[in-house]
Amino acid sequence: MTSSEKFAVIGDPISHSKSPQLHNKFGDEFKVKLSYDKIHTHASELEARVDSLIEKGYRGFNVTLPLKEAMYKIGNLRGYDLSERSIRAQSVNTVLIRKEKIFLDNTDGTGFIKSMNYPHYFDLHKKNLLIIGAGGATKGILGPILDVYPASITISNRSFEKIALLRERFNSPLLSFNLLKDLNSESNLNEYENTGSFDVIINATSSSVSMEDSLINPKYFKKAKLIIDLFYAKKLTSFLRVAKEYGCNNVMDGFPMLVEQAAESFYIWTGLKPDTNRIIAKRDVFFE
Repeated sequence: MTSSEKFAVIGDPISHSKSPQLHNKFGDEFKVKLSYDKIHTHASELEARVDSLIEKGYRGFNVTLPLKEAMYKIGNLRGYDLSERSIRAQSVNTVLIRKEKIFLDNTDGTGFIKSMNYPHYFDLHKKNLLIIGAGGATKGILGPILDVYPASITISNRSFEKIALLRERFNSPLLSFNLLKDLNSESNLNEYENTGSFDVIINATSSSVSMEDSLINPKYFKKAKLIIDLFYAKKLTSFLRVAKEYGCNNVMDGFPMLVEQAAESFYIWTGLKPDTNRIIAKRDVFFE
């Protein structure tokens, strides 16, 4: 890398992003000089923003909600280089800008799988998973989860439209789909309590941002071995708090995944692999 490289994250909203702190820490680790900006970008100005970042000599940028799928579409239309991971998720969170080409990738799924190493290694292989939500977050992590061959993945969502899109995109015998209202019905609950359990429950909705209810009947938490909320905050999210109240002590928010996907982006840009455990262990610094 040359003397100082410019990077950024674009999204809407963007003020809450911890990405600048993370990438500055990565830079410090390798004594690499870099700047990393937060740039508020509305969906309607995404194309112009991409052009402007290229023009201004940025080396790369991250894309966060709600622009990841739109960035993929732009890359497709413009003939940018798309990684297998971004094609699979039809979503982009990392852009590398080189003079001769622009490369688009998605590090969310890899970040999610790597987050399973923290604080103790948890193997998703042969486990029964429940994922709540069928939007962009689920699309980003689903491919890499399927690659580790869990026993089953149930995806539950409020409305049917997104379920239909996911079913079309990921055709796997491991997948089953239902509506949240059906998941929470008495008959399903009774069957669950009598026959088996979800080993892992993942909240991939934005409900924790808006502090909504726990989405699913808390009885589902009782037999689970791990509960994950992809949202991250200083304190436990309401989803994780309810899970603990119902007896699941192994809970994790999205901070380890955030760090791991950021480290993978940094590696794409620089060829350097940061020490993520060191940062995840000192998470409190990021919420001061």
